[in-house]
Amino acid sequence: MKSHTMSPLVSVIIPNYNHERFLAERLNSILGQTFQDFELIILDDASKDNSARVIQEIIAQHPHRLVQNRVNSGCPCAQWIQGILMAKGRYIWIAESDDTCETSFLDQMVTSLQNGGVLSYCRTKAIDSKGNPISGQQFWPDTFDSTRWKSSFLLSSRNLCRNFMARGNVIANASSVVFLKPTSDVLKKLAEATRGTRFTGDWLFWCHFLMLTPGLVSFESRELSGFRFHDQTTRKVESLGSVNRSKERQRFFEYSCAVKSILRVTRPWPRGYWLQLAARGYWDWIFSEYLFRFQPKPHEKLFITALHGPLRLGLYLRLLSSRSRQFRYWGSF
Repeated sequence: MKSHTMSPLVSVIIPNYNHERFLAERLNSILGQTFQDFELIILDDASKDNSARVIQEIIAQHPHRLVQNRVNSGCPCAQWIQGILMAKGRYIWIAESDDTCETSFLDQMVTSLQNGGVLSYCRTKAIDSKGNPISGQQFWPDTFDSTRWKSSFLLSSRNLCRNFMARGNVIANASSVVFLKPTSDVLKKLAEATRGTRFTGDWLFWCHFLMLTPGLVSFESRELSGFRFHDQTTRKVESLGSVNRSKERQRFFEYSCAVKSILRVTRPWPRGYWLQLAARGYWDWIFSEYLFRFQPKPHEKLFITALHGPLRLGLYLRLLSSRSRQFRYWGSF
């Protein structure tokens, strides 16, 4: 690991909030990498647990920078932006504090990037709070294409964005990604695109980055990264009967805004393009989440109050064109 006065090739940014119980595994998975040309930047977002003590105990003998916010930012990507502004490396790895990885992860990602890439990522495995693999948990991008992510590939950044990211976030886990440090102009646009987001910041960040940073994206089909599911994850589903409707309304408002933003950045004339995406069922996953997460009441189903813009119009279009979608949507009316 490089000292503060040396220029590292990679800046490892660890955003943390109340992940005391996972920090030892996360930090040791980074310190044990076979690739060691990196700096360590840790951003604690006003944790209320003993995160700071755990961090200091583990990395006391290693060069690092630790920033502790006094007030929680409420926006994960705000921490990403802060870390990138501090970074000295050519490449960025945002290593979420509750995840883990294989010791060869960074070596493999950097090798791919040094062959002319702007972003490299790998398949991830789902693990529980104790680090055990979760059987039956589908790799999220496989829901969009059942074969694409089963093999390693190279694809241009804009093709990945236009063909897949417009449908949903196929860069499923930030911890599985190493990418070229954005220029100051690009970083400013990324900050604007993700400001205030809680649920869609990563989706917006990757879309705007890929469209603004042309080059090759490499995907490694080996599971070199582990994404942890636990009771604090953003995508945690509340049990039936205890839905936080305010939280879920915010989720679907963000989905609606994200779709509009992504359509604008990926297509010069997006007004007609959304019709094609909706008609092909590209956003059906959002419609399914709307039923499962928000559990709309009859009048909310009729007026689709939690969705806006192309998403709302897209759902109406799907209901008109798909009998199976009609049955599922109105079945519990």
